[in-house]
Amino acid sequence: MKQVPYRDGGRIPLLVAAAMAIVEGQMVATNDAGFAVPAHDTNAKLFFGRAEHSVDNTQGADGAQYITITRNRQFLLTNDSTTPLTQADIGKPVAITGDGTVGKATQGKLIAGTMMGLDGGTHVWVEVMGTPTGVMA
Repeated sequence: MKQVPYRDGGRIPLLVAAAMAIVEGQMVATNDAGFAVPAHDTNAKLFFGRAEHSVDNTQGADGAQYITITRNRQFLLTNDSTTPLTQADIGKPVAITGDGTVGKATQGKLIAGTMMGLDGGTHVWVEVMGTPTGVMA
């Protein structure tokens, strides 16, 4: 019997979009063409997780570099002061509002995951699991 290759899905390699730099620890999404961009980029369509290393593809074409992202974890992100999350938001979807910042999920915002904890009011624990999340309709 042939063995079927597998991976655990916790770390996923993504090809990086042209003219794009992604910094280690930054939240990562894909654009319409499926190439990795920072999650706060205006072209971000599906959120995947956190960059495990830095990549500079500012001089390269689509797919010239790859980035490894981590998901299936809880990440500590900054609570957006303009649309802050509260204890009442535990278990609800949260949206990416900036680089490493999340706030209340509203129409047109890219969903990061589910709020799992409030840390001092200035930070929140966000669970990034399962299928990549898109823009809230």
